Amino acid sequence: MSNALAVDLAEVPEIAANGEQAEPVANTLPAIVDAAQFLIEKITPPAELVTGILHKGSKLVLGGGSKTFKTWTLLDLSVAVATGETWLGFSTVKGNVLFVNLEIQSVFFQSRLAAILRDKVVTLEAGQLEVWNLRGYAASYQILLPQITERIRAANYSLIVLDPIYKLYGAVNENAANEVAQLLNAVESLAVDTGAAVAFGAHYSKGNQSGKESIDRISGSGVFARDPDSILGFTKHETDDAFTVEATLRNFTPIDPFVVRWEYPLMRLDSTLDPSKLKQAGGRPKRHTVEKILDVLRGKKLTTKKWFETASPETGISKSSFYELLEQAKKLPNLQQTKAGQWFLKDAAND
Repeated sequence: MSNALAVDLAEVPEIAANGEQAEPVANTLPAIVDAAQFLIEKITPPAELVTGILHKGSKLVLGGGSKTFKTWTLLDLSVAVATGETWLGFSTVKGNVLFVNLEIQSVFFQSRLAAILRDKVVTLEAGQLEVWNLRGYAASYQILLPQITERIRAANYSLIVLDPIYKLYGAVNENAANEVAQLLNAVESLAVDTGAAVAFGAHYSKGNQSGKESIDRISGSGVFARDPDSILGFTKHETDDAFTVEATLRNFTPIDPFVVRWEYPLMRLDSTLDPSKLKQAGGRPKRHTVEKILDVLRGKKLTTKKWFETASPETGISKSSFYELLEQAKKLPNLQQTKAGQWFLKDAAND
């Protein structure tokens, strides 16, 4: 062995996040065990938190491009686990949750949480879901994660959400495998020390993702795609506001891809759509346009609600897409509204 490598691990000091010398690694490693003895040990598997998707003590990453509503979906997961409700069609086991909010201003995070609770028709009791609002306090994971661990070690959380993970990067280069590995090792230590599952979101690289394998879509080092125990990738479907979800699971039986649709404020399972129909490079003609929703209105006077209810079965438009197009349509001079709130198209010939 090279003299440069012939070093006793016990003699190599580690430096903790606070700059002090930590306990040597060699003194903290578990013992080597005989496989024959290991096989007869009764090892209790960790509890499933999301059936078929996530165990306690494991790591989950949600991968997606811009505007794939990762924070909304992680908050939905948090509410689902805290109340024992379903999430994306999967059952959950009720447990206490901590959401570490590193990005959203408190007032807007509050409104998002309230919207999800209303839509799921659930209420929260004290202690079920705790929020740690750290916008403005984000720091390198070497500094922040040990503080999080210290504060919550005895809290008995089932799930901890770190959102967004990039706020913990510090000087980490997301394209450097060794640096990303150290970050995810620290996240793993948080899971081990607390016994909770740890979930976070990761963004896709720029450009169309349909030609890549699902685990290769996350931006930066491939460690993001190899390290987590459960990976859920959200890729744009050819249908507006829909996403194909592909799961890469280390400890569960594989599951088939499925489709969810964004209908404010939740992602909802949509079994009518083909998961293989991903949005292709260059896009395709828009399925829904202002002209199409105006066609539905011609010759009628409809309230906003009735207009959408008429347009939806005729065009297949989602509520979020309808309201987005309505905002554009309001700028047109021929779209008018009665005092009773009914929309109609003014005939230019009668001006």
